[in-house]
Amino acid sequence: MKKVLALVLLLTAVCVPSFGAVPDKDIVILYTNDVHCGVDQNIGYAGLEFYKHEMMKQTPYVTLVDAGDWAQGETIGAIAQGRYIFEIMNAMNYDLAVPGNHEFDYGWSQFENFAKNLKCGFISCNLRDLRTGELLFKPYRIFTYGAVKVAFVGVCTPESITKSTPSTFMDESGKFIYGFDGEEAGKKLIASIQKAADDARAEGADYVIVVGHLGEYEDITVVEWSAPFLAERTRGIDAFIDGHSHEVTPGLHFKNADGKDVVVTQSGTKLHNIGKVTITTDGQVKTELVASVEGRDAKITALISDIKARFEGTLRQHLSYTSFDLRAMDDKGDWIIRNGETGLCNLAADSMLHSALGTKTGKADIGMFNAGGIRKNIKPGEITFNDALSVMPFNNTVCIIEVSGQSILDELEMGARLLPANSGGLLHVAGMSYTVDTRIPHSVKTDENGFFAGVEGERRVKDVKVTGEPIDPEKLYKVVSISYVLMAKGDGHMFAGARMIEPDYAVASDALAGYIKTFGRLPERYAQPEGRLTVIK
Repeated sequence: MKKVLALVLLLTAVCVPSFGAVPDKDIVILYTNDVHCGVDQNIGYAGLEFYKHEMMKQTPYVTLVDAGDWAQGETIGAIAQGRYIFEIMNAMNYDLAVPGNHEFDYGWSQFENFAKNLKCGFISCNLRDLRTGELLFKPYRIFTYGAVKVAFVGVCTPESITKSTPSTFMDESGKFIYGFDGEEAGKKLIASIQKAADDARAEGADYVIVVGHLGEYEDITVVEWSAPFLAERTRGIDAFIDGHSHEVTPGLHFKNADGKDVVVTQSGTKLHNIGKVTITTDGQVKTELVASVEGRDAKITALISDIKARFEGTLRQHLSYTSFDLRAMDDKGDWIIRNGETGLCNLAADSMLHSALGTKTGKADIGMFNAGGIRKNIKPGEITFNDALSVMPFNNTVCIIEVSGQSILDELEMGARLLPANSGGLLHVAGMSYTVDTRIPHSVKTDENGFFAGVEGERRVKDVKVTGEPIDPEKLYKVVSISYVLMAKGDGHMFAGARMIEPDYAVASDALAGYIKTFGRLPERYAQPEGRLTVIK
């Protein structure tokens, strides 16, 4: 019902009274969030650039901002580790950006390259060097429009630690050296946002707009880090431009800590919409989503075509054929791989097992792949390297560990704790099967960073079998998957007591491509789920 309502409200303007002065002309803030490398999909960057210039014909006060997750999600991002995307954003003259969790996916060194080379730069009031306590970026920036000043406060999701690669934020000893003020009660995050808003007001800001990569309701593991929770517990903020959860939110109304109206808005993903916040000449803050535009900017269109031509030959490499869909999402774009089994997740897990055959170990007992690491459908027809890279765009490496059956049981429980809601940490498997009874409330405990810390009640994961036999908690099994899941604490997985056998011997997308290439045509067993994961709802 919520998603249907969002579509009905798509172009509905939402106004809230401002806290500040009145501009002489409309101030138009265009925003993007969760583009995920969809550079020419839907409206596309060229359509956004066209619309920006149309707005500039109406008012001199036009600002373009991004709320995160632009570097990852399609081949054009993965093949150059995000470099091509910030090249496009620079050409479009973005005014500011906030890091999303996926801006960290290529490691800290590449994130520093983003921060250095993205012309508009990053802001964040909560990305902090834990060794010094200092922020890595300015918490806000103030723009002047005539006699009116508008401050933009940047906020990153603390989920970045588990929804990117946790080791990115650690030193060599495994100690966290970067953090996001993310304790579960939300108090640190509230304080950081409030300080930035107060400081901006003290510096003369008439309006304060948060640009956050936080999320509203979908796939949010800690409610206290969500935009609605924070909007209700802060003051002096006019609007939250949001991202992270891919929700289509023209405007959600909340009462802030002073009982005044504040609105949260988010534009979905892949440039299905352009987000728009207008500070009007009668002192209102209006939010809306633009669902279509009437033209495309020629310069940005040409740039994207030029970039794609640079790597086209590699991506066209033939692998195999399929007569059926391999699905991560349904026809509406909703994840199905994050709450159940599909043929595509089985193909991914099988590719992990197959990759182990070429190692010194020679064979693993169990293959695994996390649902959040599978990002794209494969359509019937020819399968190319582009398809494999689109399905697994993260440049994750594959490793083999030896670990106890008990640790495997714990991490299956961790991955299934959010079901039947979506879970990026859900583990899809090869060489084993299991059942999740969602009628049993999960009793997984996590620490302040969202890492697995134990199970304190009845387990919802049942009937776990390895090669058809009940799993032995005391036995050691060889497990192959990406290092992100097995060793880097990705999605909060810990795999306690694991011993590394084969470290980082392949790239996941190469392993998938290599496995697909063994078939002239994909077997029909991948057309439907096989019963490796049964979810009782």
